[in-house]
Amino acid sequence: MEKKKVVVDLNQLDLLEQKIIKATELIRTLRRERDSAQQSLAEATASLTRLQKEASTRDHDRRELTEAAQQIDLLRQERQAVRGKVQKMLDLMSCLDESPAGARGGH
Repeated sequence: MEKKKVVVDLNQLDLLEQKIIKATELIRTLRRERDSAQQSLAEATASLTRLQKEASTRDHDRRELTEAAQQIDLLRQERQAVRGKVQKMLDLMSCLDESPAGARGGH
């Protein structure tokens, strides 16, 4: 009767050993997958950070470009105003040149 008991116990130990081997393999696989997922996460985080910096730089550049365009428009308006004033002064000077010669001599 003891032989039977020993045989049964060995079969159970073999089954237990197989289950432990499978569990160990599963743990190794899961660890590799976890490591791979962590590496992918780190790469994705780095890419996201880089893209956020690029977006921030583009926004800053866009704001600067908008400000420059506004300054250019203001300078154009000022230039037009100066041109208008210069034209008025030239017209006034032209009127002085066209005044009769007798009127000048009288002074």
